[in-house]
Amino acid sequence: MNKTFGFSLIEAIIATVLLGVLLAAVLGPIGGLFKISKSNQQTLGNTTLAHQVAERIVKSWEDPAKFSGGCLDLVSEPLPAGVRVAVQDLDAYATPVSMPQPLSNCPGTTSSAPMRRVLITAANGGPVVEVTMDVAKPFVAGGGGP
Repeated sequence: MNKTFGFSLIEAIIATVLLGVLLAAVLGPIGGLFKISKSNQQTLGNTTLAHQVAERIVKSWEDPAKFSGGCLDLVSEPLPAGVRVAVQDLDAYATPVSMPQPLSNCPGTTSSAPMRRVLITAANGGPVVEVTMDVAKPFVAGGGGP
């Protein structure tokens, strides 16, 4: 009686082909996840950039003169590449009373608007991110508040 153990060459080739097909079916979608992850990372980077600019504007506009001018010191610290900022005057009910204007270097044109809308667009690679915020006129102790 002649007994052989193991696989024949044909069986091994068929098993290898089936394994390859299964791996391709499983790993194909995983490659797409890496693209999604990169896009999400770029979106996060642009969002972070926009929020950093927003924080810088809010901090600068604690000075009533800079708020009234709707401006920022762009000479000593220019805006990051790919970032655009527009400023719009609002009334006390947050209704626009002017068209959005590009953020200017201080001193800017003064306005008596009690609020300003800031529109920040960050497009530094990847999906474009837009951040909009309304900023109230800073309170000045002893005189003229919002």
